[in-house]
Amino acid sequence: MENISLITLKCSNCSASLQISDKLDRFICNYCGTEHALLHNAGGFFFRRLEEKLDNLEKATEKGNAELAIKRLRSDLATRTHQFEVVVSEKEDLMQMLDSRRADAITSIVVTTVIQAAILAINFPLHIYAVAQLVVVINVFYQMSQIGRIQKERQKIAETFRPELERIRGDIDVLEIKIRKKIKLADS
Repeated sequence: MENISLITLKCSNCSASLQISDKLDRFICNYCGTEHALLHNAGGFFFRRLEEKLDNLEKATEKGNAELAIKRLRSDLATRTHQFEVVVSEKEDLMQMLDSRRADAITSIVVTTVIQAAILAINFPLHIYAVAQLVVVINVFYQMSQIGRIQKERQKIAETFRPELERIRGDIDVLEIKIRKKIKLADS
């Protein structure tokens, strides 16, 4: 049977006296549960808490995970930003179409007003003048009602797109915060 030598060391965590075999490579303190690695060198024995190595490994792993997370989060951010731009573009296209219809209605009112001024400047028989005035008044009221409908459509479009834009903007804000946190973690 082989002769086992015992050595006495103190736990680096709780300072308890430990008697261990010089043949062990690893051991756990019976008092506090700290795991140690027993290292041999020419001058004797020494040990190191394995937790330190694990802490370093954990930090390196966290850093690597943070760097991977940053890439993924940046990709998600680019996707959400693109979605935001697409939705804004759709909204702007609809608003431009309504602005064009509104401009057409205003142009029609101006043209009608010019025609009315021309009718007043020229001596037309009363019945032609009355019919022309009726057409002018009907057109002005119709175009004004169109402008009112267009304004309601603009409000409806704004209300329709608002929740989606707010949701995407909120997602973007959350992703930006997560990226900043991960960058701090990766830089530490």
